[in-house]
Amino acid sequence: MNLNPVQYFLKRYHSPELKPKELKRMLNLWFPFLVNRISIISISEDFHHMDVCLKHSFWNRNPNKSIWGGSIASAMDPFFPIIMKQLLLRRGLKTDFYSQAINIQFIKMVKSDVNFHFRINEDEITRAEKALNEKGKYSGWHSVEGVSLENEACVKGRVQVFLRKRG
Repeated sequence: MNLNPVQYFLKRYHSPELKPKELKRMLNLWFPFLVNRISIISISEDFHHMDVCLKHSFWNRNPNKSIWGGSIASAMDPFFPIIMKQLLLRRGLKTDFYSQAINIQFIKMVKSDVNFHFRINEDEITRAEKALNEKGKYSGWHSVEGVSLENEACVKGRVQVFLRKRG
């Protein structure tokens, strides 16, 4: 019987049976997200969609009272690789994963909470699966937009996901 919660969560995190509610709970308890005021709002049952909120607070605002660019980058960085990993796990592919690069365009100052809607379609998953089976690795760009509470696009970004097949 394993009573170590860290080992339990890591085992569940790398399991194809992981449920969206479990992943949401795990990520919302992750210390770097707590400090940066990043919270996962929802994860679809099929892991194709994830909604994330970066809350504007004293802890992540600059002297102009807008959110620091580093906090915005932190809110964009990990979610496409996490979604891709989980989708491929459900297809029987174990991968190492990370964000290889991020390209961010700041459109206007973010002076409120900002919401990100991460979406991956079936074509992107099929392309990644094919590349992993043929070459053992995948690298692809995925786009996301940050929207303020006033429903204005404040940030546009692209995240380059890197996946490598585990032996």
